[in-house]
Amino acid sequence: MSQPQCSCDSFERLEGASVAAYIAAFLEDLSRADPSRKNQYRCRVCGRVWERRAPLNKEEGKRASLVKLS
Repeated sequence: MSQPQCSCDSFERLEGASVAAYIAAFLEDLSRADPSRKNQYRCRVCGRVWERRAPLNKEEGKRASLVKLS
């Protein structure tokens, strides 16, 4: 069975439950090798860099997001 292709070209941003799922399926945590890169991830398939951002305002119900940096 082959590995699924990443979807990095399909979107610029993810929000909600899809953030954790995409990180688990396609991304590696860059802070493991460099602590200054906290909340940054690299796609294991294409190499693009993403940043996980905390909710803007918890009272309004905003969810965490994943934003493409490169």
